[in-house]
Amino acid sequence: MAGGTPGGEATVGSGEPRLKGHATPETIQTGCIAWVEKEGQPRRAEILSIKTTKSGKQFYCNFDNFNKRLDEWVPVVRIDFTREVEWPNPDKDKPKDPKTKKAPAVQSKKTQPSKKAQKRPGKREQSVASEANTPHPWTDFVDSQTRQKSSSLGPDGDSQARASVEGGATPAAGDDMDVDERETEVKREPAEFSREVEIEKLRTSGSMTQNPTEVSRIRNISKVQFGRNDLFPWYFSPYPEIFAEEDVIFICEFCLSYYGDEKAFSRHRRKCQLQHPPGNEIYRDEAISFFEIDGRRQRTWCRNLCLLSKMFLDHKTLYYDVDPFLFYAMTARTEKGFHLVGYFSKEKESAEGYNLACILTLPQYQRKGYGRLLIQFSYELSKIEGKLGSPEKPLSDLGLLSYRQYWSENILELLMGYNEREEKVTIETISTALAMTTQDVEHTLQAMRMQVYHKSDHKIVIPEKLIQQREKNKTKRKRIIDPTKIQWKPPVFTASTRTWGWYFNYDLDSSFKTAQTYTEADHVVPPTGDELARPERDSHYTRYAAYPHRPFSTGPKELPFQRPSPKCRTFQSESIEKVIQDVTSRMKDPDLARLFENAFPSTTDTTVKFHTKGKEETGFFRMGSFGGFHDDEAWQGPQSFIITGDIIAEWLRDSTNQLRPYQPLTPKDPAIHTLLLGAINTQAEYVIESPYCNAFQPPPISDLPISSNGQDDVVHPAYEPQSVFECKYELDSLAHFLALANDFYEHSKSLDFLNKRWYRAVDTLLEVLEQQSRSTFNPETGAYRRNEYTFQRRTDLGTETLNLRGEGNPLNWGTGLVRSAFRPSDDATILGFFIPANAQMSVELKRTAALLTEAGKTSLAKKLEEWSKRLRDGILEHGVVKHKKYGDVFAYEVDGYGSSILMDDANYPSLLAFPLMGFCDVNDPIYQNTRKMLLSKSGNPYYLEGKVFKGIGGPHIGLKNAWPMSLLIQARTSDDDAEIKECLDFVLDSAKLGLVHESIDVQHITQYTRSWFAWANGVFASTILDLAKRKPHLIFGEGAEPYEI
Repeated sequence: MAGGTPGGEATVGSGEPRLKGHATPETIQTGCIAWVEKEGQPRRAEILSIKTTKSGKQFYCNFDNFNKRLDEWVPVVRIDFTREVEWPNPDKDKPKDPKTKKAPAVQSKKTQPSKKAQKRPGKREQSVASEANTPHPWTDFVDSQTRQKSSSLGPDGDSQARASVEGGATPAAGDDMDVDERETEVKREPAEFSREVEIEKLRTSGSMTQNPTEVSRIRNISKVQFGRNDLFPWYFSPYPEIFAEEDVIFICEFCLSYYGDEKAFSRHRRKCQLQHPPGNEIYRDEAISFFEIDGRRQRTWCRNLCLLSKMFLDHKTLYYDVDPFLFYAMTARTEKGFHLVGYFSKEKESAEGYNLACILTLPQYQRKGYGRLLIQFSYELSKIEGKLGSPEKPLSDLGLLSYRQYWSENILELLMGYNEREEKVTIETISTALAMTTQDVEHTLQAMRMQVYHKSDHKIVIPEKLIQQREKNKTKRKRIIDPTKIQWKPPVFTASTRTWGWYFNYDLDSSFKTAQTYTEADHVVPPTGDELARPERDSHYTRYAAYPHRPFSTGPKELPFQRPSPKCRTFQSESIEKVIQDVTSRMKDPDLARLFENAFPSTTDTTVKFHTKGKEETGFFRMGSFGGFHDDEAWQGPQSFIITGDIIAEWLRDSTNQLRPYQPLTPKDPAIHTLLLGAINTQAEYVIESPYCNAFQPPPISDLPISSNGQDDVVHPAYEPQSVFECKYELDSLAHFLALANDFYEHSKSLDFLNKRWYRAVDTLLEVLEQQSRSTFNPETGAYRRNEYTFQRRTDLGTETLNLRGEGNPLNWGTGLVRSAFRPSDDATILGFFIPANAQMSVELKRTAALLTEAGKTSLAKKLEEWSKRLRDGILEHGVVKHKKYGDVFAYEVDGYGSSILMDDANYPSLLAFPLMGFCDVNDPIYQNTRKMLLSKSGNPYYLEGKVFKGIGGPHIGLKNAWPMSLLIQARTSDDDAEIKECLDFVLDSAKLGLVHESIDVQHITQYTRSWFAWANGVFASTILDLAKRKPHLIFGEGAEPYEI
């Protein structure tokens, strides 16, 4: 057989005789040993795993006498099927388990200490041995080195004759270092160490610091395209399982987002504006820059960096919990940006005093001196901190080599300076000068044979060979860090910064301060310490709303007054107060009037968490993967952050519906106009940043803490938790983004929101529609096509995650519909073509096309009209099914294969709300059939009716609670006075605390979810305003005139 690499691993397979015979690509199996082409030669290799990728079958091969690092996935053409293969013996030769595979560890006689040496350990040796309880990177090398000299690559990649210092170990008991003890003297000259030979040896032999539980796992990624470089991973990296099926994955070299589809990656590159790591630049010279990135603030970027580095580090275990770490990225500058070269990480607070946790130079930059720069930079930071530093152990093989070289060269250079000045030096002096721990200094001196025991004392000597080597190295050009160019101060961490990250550790201009200054002119009341402690304060409004407050209404229900005090309201407008006065003074029922008085201003009273007019530069940070850097085009003009209520996060759907009651006020009140314009601008930024996400964190300058949803999600495309609260793809969220602008234009006739950012958000929305209208299988070839969006959550609730590895059930082609992974209730869809969201999107696209036509954007308007028609036609063709009792009805969800879900959920958009959203007339026969079905216990599994309450619920809350929102939508889609009155009575009966709740137990009206739900209160206010115009007699009394804002 063809020989393997010397020093490689043991022969594959067991020593037992094996059955031989011919195989085919279809019959060969795991455990077989075949002849596989490697580097142009046939090699004996064991098949460890088999998978099918887009290009066909791939076989994971472990080559005879080659290190595990050189295992690889090979295609069928590289296996020689003309030669016999060795079949696994089911009794004696089980297939090799990569998780347990180990190279045999046999200690040679040459490396074993002599018995004589074992009997006479010196005092110094005993002392040093007692310090070496923790494994040290020197320990594994010293006794395996022999004297050798070869041509090697210098720090700048040039070839040079190099005689490096021999790697040493912490002397164990029995190793003799006393040159005066002739009886035990061992003549050993310092071994000359060749970095090139050692690197190649490490690449083709067993790793000395490997973690068998990780490195032995089968490498899952075959090839990576990173910038202009093709990288071939060495080890397993925990990318989502679906990426193992790709022949190549594409990683953006700036934001580190990863894609399995080249077309999707190309779209990302066109949109990605990041040109450097998302942190502070703390060093720059003529060639490189260093950036400091906080793992808490840039969690996604740092996690992606860890995934990338794991492909080239065998011992790395940190992938997900990056919050306690700082990352220092080294970049090379070109006209196109700052290209990642390598990085090191360090704990924000290390109990052991480590100044480095993980270090990596990317393969395309290795052997060029960059590793030394990373190490030097870590020690320069330690010097600025005034601390001694040491790398966390164990180090990777190549990291270990780099540290050995760095330590030896710097100690030698320092000692030569003392020698020339004829000054005495101690280990402590060296340690302080170089910011190295004394243990690292001692081990290095021992490895260089510079520490000797002479006349009852330890001396430091400089061998002549090292002096000669130093003189040779002076002629070689090396990259070094210039400490004077470091612009960095040691961070001071508190419990809050460790938990929430840094928000304002940046020296921003006065415009930043202007943006976060709340004034009465902006209709936002600044919080004070006293107000924060008050129960009326909006941050505590959930608790405040759970208790009744005086004065009570004069009606029989005596509903409480639940508005916060004027000083604590988040936004104030005289127009809002006037509407409250106009409506409540006309209402005949004082209890219903009180409920409107509390509900109509609920959004402005409690949920406008941030608002700025935008007259000055806002100074917003770029969101998401680009957080921490200003985008000149982003966040211009007014901005408004509208939370959902008791959660400090903005849902696109919720915020649009919360603001809907105030839309008629836009032509009358400039403050309302600016508030809504700001909401449109803010939503546009969110859509541009993460179009697949449904809920978002506060803008960074809002001075609001980010919130965690407490979930463990794996989502693609990746998102930045600093800007995204939750990333469930819901088609209606994007429809609501359009609806907010459409409502604004309908009432104000203003096109102030039409700017570059809004147009870019619309383009982003259209990209999502295109991506999510693709079928699961290629209509021409039948081949499976991975969806752009996947979502997996660690949960025991089926409605909180998607099946089939986060993709959901298959969808057919040719339907004209668009997939939605989740419903407006945030529950997962069963069949991905969610009809209510498709209907809403169709309506809003048509409305948007109309305003774009008015603005002269006829080309874009035509594209939106085509999409609107396509969706409408798809609903009428695939979304209408025959019910045996109700006839033709709208289905809730379909898959294009003929399957359908017949039900409705209380959340908007819903089937019940079709006329309300404008998809069909209320008298449409199919809608009327559907309405009868939905409001029947026999037709809708989530229509609940109890002894005290009834209405439509949904799986999000359970099978006991109905939502008052469903009754309000039922009232707005009815022309029957009795039906409308009944719906209002049920809602009023359930609002004993003066506010509309999320859901009510149909058997126990005092049991509810969420004392304060701004969206539901907004729907109630809109319902009252609708009735005031359409049926004033129901709320104002007989003969009352209609009222319209």
